[in-house]
Amino acid sequence: MTDIQKFRADVQRLVKHNRADNNGRYNAEKTCNDIIALFLRETTVPGALPQSCAEYWKRTYIDESASPENEPTAENVDRLGAILSFLENSGEDEELLTDDDWRMLGELVNYEAEDLPLDILQALMGVIVQKGAL
Repeated sequence: MTDIQKFRADVQRLVKHNRADNNGRYNAEKTCNDIIALFLRETTVPGALPQSCAEYWKRTYIDESASPENEPTAENVDRLGAILSFLENSGEDEELLTDDDWRMLGELVNYEAEDLPLDILQALMGVIVQKGAL
């Protein structure tokens, strides 16, 4: 099991436990915030970049959803897993991210560049350039 697959399995458990802890009622806002907290614990990238990426995911895929009370969908969890994969330079599920996602990730990396270790910055920028997002 890869780290990204483990992240997805942990998200599924988190959703299940949040529902059980609320007597079967689902609180999407709390669940999404708990998922973001898990995402932030899972990444090894220092600084504010992971938080910025998580906020982008929530704003773009959760807050703009046609049915936010049912979020996150499996597809949106997979997208967050793909963002985690990008940050961790594992290359998993890159195809799940759109051109707009890649452009925004490039902007976020550029914005946070001065706070990133050079090796991490080079790896992230290499992927961004490969995706044609600059």
